[in-house]
Amino acid sequence: MKRNRKRTKKMSVVATNSMRLGAVLLAFFVMVIINHLSSSSCAQLMKAKGLKEREIAKLEDSRMRESTRWEEMKTPEKIKTALLRHGLAMELPRPDQNVKMLPDGRPRPGQLSLARAKQRERDIASAGRSGVPAIVSYRRGRGR
Repeated sequence: MKRNRKRTKKMSVVATNSMRLGAVLLAFFVMVIINHLSSSSCAQLMKAKGLKEREIAKLEDSRMRESTRWEEMKTPEKIKTALLRHGLAMELPRPDQNVKMLPDGRPRPGQLSLARAKQRERDIASAGRSGVPAIVSYRRGRGR
């Protein structure tokens, strides 16, 4: 039986060194291209980041202006002029007219304004039972 051996050609030293040099140059060229692509990608990302940061700064400035404008609109003088502009002659309640509520919707016990409201309800109820029409005057804050 005859064996078929493939004969391998041996390359010369110059050809081998030329192949190695070519492989090194090709790897270097690929690395340069990858480096260039990544640096340009990073530059684009940095540019987009800068645009977004400037946009955020503009929005933050706008939010601060609107917040300041809103705080100015909540002053008692501004509320009063806004109500008058709409034809409503109202005033803010005095502190003794405020009723503070609990989270479940019941009024907090021990408030002076709550005691006055209950007294008015009792006056109205007692006047209604006696058959006499109840005339309840609510004090207005005029001149105060």
